[in-house]
Amino acid sequence: MALRVSPVSRNLAMKATFMFLELEDMLGIGLLCAIAMVGGNFLFSDRYVFGLPMNWFLVLIILCLGIPGLTLFKYGKPRKYMLDLLLWYGKPQTYCAHARDTKVDGPYLTEEL
Repeated sequence: MALRVSPVSRNLAMKATFMFLELEDMLGIGLLCAIAMVGGNFLFSDRYVFGLPMNWFLVLIILCLGIPGLTLFKYGKPRKYMLDLLLWYGKPQTYCAHARDTKVDGPYLTEEL
């Protein structure tokens, strides 16, 4: 009886990119475009730039400047760099665990008798 074989993809660790950006980056740019569309619709409802309504112009500006700018910013950075950067800025910072605390004057532990 012969062994049945099926082809298996060997590139499971390959990152999926579109226009040199990861999925999270494209979702972030899409969210910015949606916010610009809604904000432009409410704030600049009767303004036009080059014959385009202002909300569409804002979306085009975000796309034309955001994608190349983010691509240049992320050049040479590892995967998930933007997510790690956002998480790092979102957490409280501990700069040095060895430095003396100037706010605490008494001892941390007390002896109980």
